[in-house]
This record gives sequence, C-alpha cells and structure tokens, in this order.
Amino acid sequence: MSSPHEPSNRLGAVILAGGKATRLSEKCFGLLGGKELVLHVFERVSMAVPDIVVVGKYARDVSRLQRVLPKAHVIHDEFPAQSPLVGLLCGLQALETGYVFAAACDMPFLEPKIIQSLLVQATGRDAAVPYSNGKLEPLCAVYNRISAMNAASNCLQGNRTSILEMIKKLKHVTLVNKEDLRRDDPRLLTFINVNTETDLKNAKAFL
Repeated sequence: MSSPHEPSNRLGAVILAGGKATRLSEKCFGLLGGKELVLHVFERVSMAVPDIVVVGKYARDVSRLQRVLPKAHVIHDEFPAQSPLVGLLCGLQALETGYVFAAACDMPFLEPKIIQSLLVQATGRDAAVPYSNGKLEPLCAVYNRISAMNAASNCLQGNRTSILEMIKKLKHVTLVNKEDLRRDDPRLLTFINVNTETDLKNAKAFL
C-alpha cells in the first residue's frame, strides 16, 4: 500500500496568475488589506499544500510574481495560446505529485480545509470538482495529475482550450455540491472571486 508521503498520493497545487484580467487591470496584483490578491491565495493554499507552482503568462508578470512570492516556484507559460487550460497544463507538467489542486489567483478567502476535503474525494478518481446550480468550479478543484495532464494535452491538440472540456474527458469525476462544503467553510467564502473593482471593494468589507 502506498504511503501518503509518496508522489502517488501527495497533493500539489497550481495557481494560475496569467490571465488578461480585462475587467480588473493587473488583477492578481490588486491590493486587498495591503497584500496582493495572489499573495492571499498563495498563503491560503500553502496552509494545506507544500508543493505549489504559480504560473505566469508574460515575462514581466513572472518577474513581478517572483518578487511578490519569493518562496514560490514561479514558472513562465510560454505557449502562444491564451487560455487557463494552457497554464494549468504547464503547472501539471512542473509538478511530480499524484494529485493537484487548481486555483485561480483571485480567490483570496480559500479555506484550506476545503482543499483537504476535495483531496479525500478525489483520491482513487480523476477529479473532485465543486458545483452549484449546475455550474462547475474547475479552478477550485483537485485533479489526478496524470489524468488531467493527458486530458488537457488531448484537448489542446484538438484546439479545445476550455478546462470544462478537459473535465469532460475525465472518466471518474466526483461532483461535490458546494452545500456539502459548508462544514469546512460555513459562508462559502472560498468561492468568492475578485474580478472587478466592485468585487475588490466587497472583498475589503469581508476583511
């Protein structure tokens, strides 16, 4: 039987920090309580995951990410396509863990207990993905790294760039109702995304 410390059962994480962020300029560097959004996410994820890769799209952003996150492993997504799926694949390839938690850089209230809960539900399967009202949360989910890597590569080879398309290619996916996660995060603050200036103001109110 595998040890929890072996790569097959270990959890890593990919934080995507390479989007264009058309609604909120330089979104991942937006300040919330004096700290960049991406730093909030990194600190929350690191409470549950030791191996974290942060993926930046542009060289200037990668340099800035390295300054903001000196303890992080920051990598450069050099693929020409602009897509979260491309960034996710880069992160998956950079890790060696059996499972990977995928996170966006705009979720500053991530609850570490939810990450662990999703890992439990993903173990032995291809993924555990939260959902509500039929809408999936692909960037707050745990994936089997090899399964997700193969599915992502397959999608990109067919010019399909959606993470939802990748999930469709996974055979054994556990869909986790968000309501079932309230035991770890009663107000479900984990799923708050900061996409606009208004979102940022509301997030400051939560602080």
